[in-house]
Amino acid sequence: MNEIVKGSIDLIRQLNYGLVYASLEEHKELSRTDLSRLTGLSPASITKITRELLVGGLVVTCGESSVGRGRRQILLRINERRFQFLSMRLGRGYVDMALFDLAGRSLARHRHQFSEAERGDLLASLIKAIESFLPKRALRLACIALCLPGQVERHSGMVRHFPFYDLRNWPLGPTLQQAFAVPVLVSGDVRTWIQAEREWGAAKNCADAVLVFVHNDIGVGMVVNGQLMESESAMLGDLSHLQLEPYGQRCYCGGFGCACTLVTNQALEAQYRELRGRIGGTDSDLPESVTIRELCELALAGNSLCQDILHQAAGRLARVLSNLICLLNPGKLLLGGEITRADRLLFPMLHQALASQLPADYLVRLQIESTHFYEDPTKPTSVQVHKALRDGSLLLDLLRGGGNES
Repeated sequence: MNEIVKGSIDLIRQLNYGLVYASLEEHKELSRTDLSRLTGLSPASITKITRELLVGGLVVTCGESSVGRGRRQILLRINERRFQFLSMRLGRGYVDMALFDLAGRSLARHRHQFSEAERGDLLASLIKAIESFLPKRALRLACIALCLPGQVERHSGMVRHFPFYDLRNWPLGPTLQQAFAVPVLVSGDVRTWIQAEREWGAAKNCADAVLVFVHNDIGVGMVVNGQLMESESAMLGDLSHLQLEPYGQRCYCGGFGCACTLVTNQALEAQYRELRGRIGGTDSDLPESVTIRELCELALAGNSLCQDILHQAAGRLARVLSNLICLLNPGKLLLGGEITRADRLLFPMLHQALASQLPADYLVRLQIESTHFYEDPTKPTSVQVHKALRDGSLLLDLLRGGGNES
């Protein structure tokens, strides 16, 4: 019973600190009286919390209020330059890294391409890449946030499966935390993307939205009635293994005709090579193989072969999404991945395919858009840090440990 009470007290303390920080983040400059009014916390609690935040360097004074006739009150604001955090996206053969301050301003960024030798021990190579990127001096690292296209356990940071490298039960979060002595936040990239779209992007004013990310697999993030749908399971939001063709190609999961064998980047590139091989020399202007980006560019330029591939992909993707749309009835369907480079062709195809599979009522308010953050993959990852500051969990870690200073 005492453990339950202690846990409840610790959680309340964490949430109260996060509430104060979130209020300062939203309003920029506030007095202690303002904070008490906005948060509903007592003046004594506000005084205690702000004193710790000032001592920890997370908050600084910034002048006095000049409104009213009473006693002037000291204004507080977040010390945005006190700490920095590293935001990363681990992709297919590369990692994008960016260093941000607490205001979300990018201080430095770099893409590291992993050589074949480095991929043999990816975790050690990733640690070396991070060490090379981070400044050697004047750095107070608050935390590391990382997303990747795979199945991730939300709290432990364990990667259950990373498809491109075929890594299973990969201790990514715990190993990075031990190496850099800071909190590490690891997430599947679709969950991170839908949070960023909800916070800053296309789903900001939409209570019900679905984000579908087509890359090496097919992931989905869902916002229902303004709330992100999530669970402890690493499998939530993975549509890769829905069966589309019972007698289709064998998938790595052991099934046949899974969506990931038909609609992902590798599948579309393979379809191009197969169709290009069939026509042989009848169209000598076409390269023998293309990347997904090149396929999209050829389709936009009017190439009928590439347009047919996109048309077929839209139909298959509609089959994956139709039941989900019927269940959730979202206002927005956000699509991410290189395939959206051909959005002005793909989206009308997708809408037409959905119209043939769904009642018209479900399409009345449905808007299909590209995600806002695909060209800056480190920005969505940073939403994990802002969320951890506002819920107080990272805030208390920084007050206890002060971050990793070099």
